[in-house]
Amino acid sequence: MRFFDTNWLFNRLDGTITASSGFPDFAFDEDSQFAWNSSGEGTDGDAIFVTRTLAASQPIKAIFIQNTNINNITIDVDVGAGFVALSSFTLTKSDDGMNYYYSLDSIITILAIRINGSNTITADQEKSIGQILAFRELGQIKNIDSIEPSLKRIQKVSQLLAGKKDIINKGRQFDGISLGFKTHFKSADNAMIAILLSRDEGLWLWINDNNEEVQIMKQEPFRFGDIYKVAIEKNHKLKYTGNLFFSGIDLKLKLVEVA
Repeated sequence: MRFFDTNWLFNRLDGTITASSGFPDFAFDEDSQFAWNSSGEGTDGDAIFVTRTLAASQPIKAIFIQNTNINNITIDVDVGAGFVALSSFTLTKSDDGMNYYYSLDSIITILAIRINGSNTITADQEKSIGQILAFRELGQIKNIDSIEPSLKRIQKVSQLLAGKKDIINKGRQFDGISLGFKTHFKSADNAMIAILLSRDEGLWLWINDNNEEVQIMKQEPFRFGDIYKVAIEKNHKLKYTGNLFFSGIDLKLKLVEVA
């Protein structure tokens, strides 16, 4: 599982958002249930763009594009001298082609970012992007003792006269995740746990981490495109294994989705 810092593209931060058509704020609202959709650009070959200009330069190390139907996305960035093509990165896509993860070779500082595309996965559709995120990477935890995600069902429940219940499901929502760590001389894991426990604001959690060797679950929240803004809820429990300071830690905490 991998953790990321503040998303500098959030539409509540200062700056401007423009697009070739439609209402692009939806691509930067940190909610993949609402998407930017193009208007009048539904033929393959129709070039689109979505641009986020920041109020001040910010450092990023990763870009995540979630729930898009565009199959030929390119990215331009403005690092202070106008837009140039993003370079020096590793791109990974989900199997369905709807999620893009760019891992940059090094941190870059951007003034603006522009997403381009012209073709869709299913030919001749209006272009759509659910969410665009850009942030620094905080670190990775590879050794996890237990993962207990919670998905809340949004329901309307009525009691019928016959004694049965009528349940109308209106969707599901990621509610949080309980994590258990038992680390023994894993310096990288311990460093990330220290960052996690000392952090007072939200951060981004990507459980899948594109690590298929250890991540084979296909249900939410284990899928490639499942990334959440979370924070530690209430207290965490930390103890030293066997009460020996040098033997490692035994930690339990709960992360919940935050705005």
